[in-house]
Amino acid sequence: MTDRSKPVVQRRLLRGALTNWLAFAAVMASSFFLAPYLIRRLGDATYGVWGFVESILAYLTLLDLGVAACVTRYVAKLHTTGERDELNRLVSSCLALFCIAGGAILAIGTGLSWWLAPTLQAKADLAGNVLPFMLLMVANLAVTLPLGIYPSILDGLERYTQKSLIRLVALVVRVAGIVAVTELSPGLFGLGMVLTLTNLAEHLAYVLLVRRVMPELVLSRRLVDRVTLARVKGYSVDAFLAMLAGRITVQTAAVVIGMMISAVAVTHFLIASRLVEMAKSLLRSATTTLTPAFSSLEAQGKIDEMRAIYLTATRLSLLLGLPLALGMIWFGPAFLTRWLHSAEYVTVSYPTLWILAATLPFVVAQSAAARVLYGVGRLRGFARMALVEAAVNLTLSLILVRSMGIQGVAIAVAIPNVLFCIAVIVTACSHLQIRASVYLRTAWLRPIALNLPLALAGWAITRSFPLETWGELALAGAVGGLPYLLMVAITEGKFPKWLAPRELLKRMAGKLSPGARASAPANPTPAPRATGG
Repeated sequence: MTDRSKPVVQRRLLRGALTNWLAFAAVMASSFFLAPYLIRRLGDATYGVWGFVESILAYLTLLDLGVAACVTRYVAKLHTTGERDELNRLVSSCLALFCIAGGAILAIGTGLSWWLAPTLQAKADLAGNVLPFMLLMVANLAVTLPLGIYPSILDGLERYTQKSLIRLVALVVRVAGIVAVTELSPGLFGLGMVLTLTNLAEHLAYVLLVRRVMPELVLSRRLVDRVTLARVKGYSVDAFLAMLAGRITVQTAAVVIGMMISAVAVTHFLIASRLVEMAKSLLRSATTTLTPAFSSLEAQGKIDEMRAIYLTATRLSLLLGLPLALGMIWFGPAFLTRWLHSAEYVTVSYPTLWILAATLPFVVAQSAAARVLYGVGRLRGFARMALVEAAVNLTLSLILVRSMGIQGVAIAVAIPNVLFCIAVIVTACSHLQIRASVYLRTAWLRPIALNLPLALAGWAITRSFPLETWGELALAGAVGGLPYLLMVAITEGKFPKWLAPRELLKRMAGKLSPGARASAPANPTPAPRATGG
């Protein structure tokens, strides 16, 4: 790649990451504001049932079988190399697999709903609306899973701006519908109807967009063949195992707590875990744009550029992730009290919050490493490591939940997760031939150095001020955050030349110098403008 084309690629990646992040940030913001509202309107028990059902549905999404990740990778690769016929065969084969998976979800989900609904209804003391809600959400997933191939195609084409716009419009409609239904008649079935209708409309918009930007795409049952299915299987099996491990790691906690403690305890755990998951997802949403980029760069043999992008993405992720972790740890009690309008949740949820928040830096660094492995198709080792993490997580959760409650489950999630993240980072660095010393110096040193004073400032603020209002919390964040952002801007060198600190100091020194004004000509003659010729 020429020196002139490198900035173009980097700007495209940055633009895609930014638009993807903004859309995801909007989703996270809506979840952030809706959570306390729904907890108050629905009650801890009903909200806990909703969280339990979401965890069950998350397991059913495993029937995606890793096909979505395969679509993104190969659309990026085959679109870059111009293999249109092969691309049509691959997408048609993946769509066929998705349709089979949708039918399996409908069958399995219906059976689980009939089995679990009576238990959930009894634990939450709800009047018969759990089963209709579960059946509706299962049908929603069974239909939207096959349609999920279209947003995966858009990811492979790096059409993040258009995709993000659709997500934002659907989000506005969804939030408005949730609030309207909750105000008129609070209940699970009404919320399920809103989620189902808005999901269908959103995916229909993705279908229309793909048809517009990729009119040459042909989907046909005749294009499905064994050779293409074998290629999909080679990538998707490992992606599926990684997904399976991820679901166990993230969703098992709520299931274990719901089955062994209570629906209310699920809510207490979810208050903390969802805050941390929001932060993780917010940061991961920017790095997901790297998967098709790494796939395309590998197809062109541009390994040096892959190394540079990977190290930069890790450093930027840590510059965002470390302050979020510190903020949750230092300001967690005050934040939970303001957010949920009750100090009770500090006692039951804050210990879980700081345990999970401590893993955040490792998770965001691992996210960039995982994009490398997904992009180049080296998922076998990644999937095996994820399965080991999931097995340790589940085993520890079952052991610790009896003696330590939800804090024990948090510890069971945190310890294997950190070890897994380190293993993935080592694997990515090995593939890109990056030495550990180079990785730590380039990606970690600057974020750690900049966050040390931020950590001390947070500690001092929480010891000196009660932080009893949103205004005080915002002021505390600004006191530490604004100097930090300034230092990040300076060290990352993102200032315009005229605003760069070195240039400002030179200009100030020139104005303050006693001889500067005297030596300047009174009426300077402008230099003659150069002409071509």
